[in-house]
Amino acid sequence: MNITFFTPMLKLSGGNIVMFKYAQALAEFGHNITVIAPHSEVIDKTENGVHIRTFKKFPNKYFEHIFFQLIYLNKFFDLTSESDIIIPIFFPLAIHAIYCKKRGKTKKVISLFQDYKEMYWFGRYIFFILGLKFINSNIDKFIAVSTPIGNLIEKSIHRNVVIIPNGVEHKYFYPRNFKKENYILFVGSSAKNKGLNCFLDAFNLIKKYFPNLKAKIVSQNNENIIDKDIEVINVQNDRKKLGEIYSKAIVYVSQSYGDSFGLPPLEAMACGTAVILTDTDGAKEYAVNNKNSIIVPIKSVTATTDAIFELLTNETKRKSFEKEGIITAKKYQWEPAFKRFNEEVTSINGKNK
Repeated sequence: MNITFFTPMLKLSGGNIVMFKYAQALAEFGHNITVIAPHSEVIDKTENGVHIRTFKKFPNKYFEHIFFQLIYLNKFFDLTSESDIIIPIFFPLAIHAIYCKKRGKTKKVISLFQDYKEMYWFGRYIFFILGLKFINSNIDKFIAVSTPIGNLIEKSIHRNVVIIPNGVEHKYFYPRNFKKENYILFVGSSAKNKGLNCFLDAFNLIKKYFPNLKAKIVSQNNENIIDKDIEVINVQNDRKKLGEIYSKAIVYVSQSYGDSFGLPPLEAMACGTAVILTDTDGAKEYAVNNKNSIIVPIKSVTATTDAIFELLTNETKRKSFEKEGIITAKKYQWEPAFKRFNEEVTSINGKNK
């Protein structure tokens, strides 16, 4: 089968990591896979069995952000060869996929839903268009990456949603016999929805009680943070190195405003590190408060600081979270997800929803 993924960017964000995992798995199952995205430069190449095609991004970032769907509608169409299935991984791109369907470029559209309501105004917009009959009636199947997000979609569209939770790359993320080092860890960019400022505020407060405590921030961006106690690390997609950083951290802290799943906290659990994370829908897929993690309110610096203090001073609880987190993470494997995803994709070919 010819299968095409639509993505709004090629940057290796959480959503794109999931997309490329599925794209490469489908290629190994024998399908012809193409990924199409806007990019700073035009690319036409094949990597790991996946054909990547891009078109030039619109130069004005503000205009691009507001009029994304309009200015790129024909761009996606022009680069799309005849496909059996188009899979948009960002829901607004479902409109581009439906456009291709109506003009004969594809037979079916499957939404790989990885969005969430907390995405600023985009979240409200996404769930608005999700409820439009014309949109959801032209999507042949919905696949959600977590049970909570799947349940939210079902309430909006009144249709069954296939739920295939994400997996953990256990060859990189596993417990190591490293001695814990005296730092707390944050993984993510300075984008507002990742909550980096909340993490920094909490770190500054907890330092009053633990003056020797350090912080590490793993980001693909060169975050401009000048503080002798904070180290910013760009692992350049080195998953093994990231696993080692997770393993050595005494506590992992997520401050995300919203997640459809939230891979980094689960990766930290897999590495045997106690986790603090925010009360997002996606995190509820695997996080259980006071069993394998501490769940704090979104944007609550005070609650986050208190949670860090508790785990730094209560070794018994921290060790319990480390153990329970490893058990939790083992439940999330990629291989069964790949098999199920392939079954769901191939079963739709030639059939009505």
